[in-house]
Amino acid sequence: MLQHLSIRNYALIRSLEVDWAEGFSVITGETGAGKSILLGALGLVLGQRADSGILFDKSKKCAIEARFNVQGMDMERFATTENEEEAPAFDIEDGILVLRREILPNGKSRAFVNDTPVTLTLLKEVASGLVDIHSQHQTLTLNTSAFQLNLIDSYLDDNLLPLRYQQAYSAYGKVRQEVERLEAKVARGRQEEDYWQFLWEELEKFDPKPGEQEAMEEALERLSHGEQLKETLSEAVSVLDTEEFSLRSRLESMVRSLRKVAPYHKGVDESLERWDSLLVELADLSGDLERWSEEDLDDPALKGQYEERLDELYRLERKHRVQDEEGLIALKAELERKLAQVEDSSEALQEARKKLSSMEEELQTLADGLHQARSLSAGRLQEAIVGALGRLGMGQSRLEIVLEPQMQFGPTGKDKAIFLFSANPGSAPKELAKVASGGELSRLMLAIKSVIHRKSFIGTLILDEIDTGVSGRIAGKVAAMMREMSRYMQVVAITHLPQIAAAAEAHFFVYKTLKDGVGVSDMKRLDRREHVESIAGMLGNGELKPAAIQAAEELVEEACGKQEPRRDQRDQKE
Repeated sequence: MLQHLSIRNYALIRSLEVDWAEGFSVITGETGAGKSILLGALGLVLGQRADSGILFDKSKKCAIEARFNVQGMDMERFATTENEEEAPAFDIEDGILVLRREILPNGKSRAFVNDTPVTLTLLKEVASGLVDIHSQHQTLTLNTSAFQLNLIDSYLDDNLLPLRYQQAYSAYGKVRQEVERLEAKVARGRQEEDYWQFLWEELEKFDPKPGEQEAMEEALERLSHGEQLKETLSEAVSVLDTEEFSLRSRLESMVRSLRKVAPYHKGVDESLERWDSLLVELADLSGDLERWSEEDLDDPALKGQYEERLDELYRLERKHRVQDEEGLIALKAELERKLAQVEDSSEALQEARKKLSSMEEELQTLADGLHQARSLSAGRLQEAIVGALGRLGMGQSRLEIVLEPQMQFGPTGKDKAIFLFSANPGSAPKELAKVASGGELSRLMLAIKSVIHRKSFIGTLILDEIDTGVSGRIAGKVAAMMREMSRYMQVVAITHLPQIAAAAEAHFFVYKTLKDGVGVSDMKRLDRREHVESIAGMLGNGELKPAAIQAAEELVEEACGKQEPRRDQRDQKE
């Protein structure tokens, strides 16, 4: 339960300390006094988002702290980590849990649990097991199928069934996305495959070779100047070797003469090695010239082959916008890769489809099990809510909870929940949004809260004007329901109805005052006299007439006289 709430520098609240009571408490006050601000502050410490715009003094931080008694509640699961070597997220001592939220002037926020810094996500998760704040907006969400299905799930015997389905659905969704991605990829590949295949076959047929372009261009250049080359090479061979006084023979004769006089001149002797090397090199060059001169340098057929292949090579290079045959070779390899990828994607698609089919069967099994469990839950929930409605003066009303099977899997299963309601005897139940008035919706929501929280472990329920549209005799029944709920949990109701305020064990009054010329909100707990006078003010439109005070006394006496001990008190007596 919520024991203490401390608020500093939040909206119209400069500083506020509240010690909360067990059982049933009410908060009253004039419209605009700051009741919604109080809930906003509590929501902030429970994990809601905020910014620096909520600061009372823009130069100082906002700090909100809530202390809870969590004895008997399963909160240790939040304090531990999955990794046994890591330190616990936070410590819980003597069953006390303190949540703190700070909003800095720069808009940044910090969250703490028992003075240990935590993430906002963890703070919110911890708070979800401590407090349920019912807002007026939540009454409107009662008309939505998602909210109705969530109510059915909260009444399941095995509350892990929806989680197991959601985990399987999440995995199924990822595989389905992969199948869709592969389908799109294969479809794109199939569209391009024939074209890629045509390009590849064209290159495969041509079969470009590394370096062939340069080689063919050089060969074609030789063939184009074959006659000139042959004439020049033959003349060079003749000059070197075949003429009577050839260059080579004259040099050999000269070297022989030098060798004879070498013993008489050191320089000549040393140069002989170089002359010998020159003769060897000249012999090699002569051999090369002779071999080249014997080549067929005037072959029109070979020239035509080179010209034809080079023309095709140039055409392919222009077509594919590459510089040389290396670009064509790389393109061919890329086309091979794409064609193989299409084939690989097709195989991967087949495997993914098989996996998806298997997961779909598993998901269908889970959905069927969840539907059966929900059917049982819906029947029990319907019976319990109808019983609670009877205690709220709606004994003639009818509620039917229908589970409508859906064709497709959804995040919550294959069920659509429909709450059919009729407040009048003889009228066929219809969808809530079409038949229920504001007051009927408020009572229905209160009945639902009373039923749901009997099964839950929420320690504190805060009801924000859930009595909207209710008055007179029915208000007393609503008060009785809240008192009944307070035997199992701490209940705090924001109300404008005297009948509900009269039933409270603790009465808090929100008011606005001027401090240093600035309007600020504050709250105090009323004593017995103030409690009666506040109720009298509600009855007398703000005037404390003797009749109103007497009526208020009677309301309080009647409510207190009927009040039963809380569950923990009865358990102690037993």
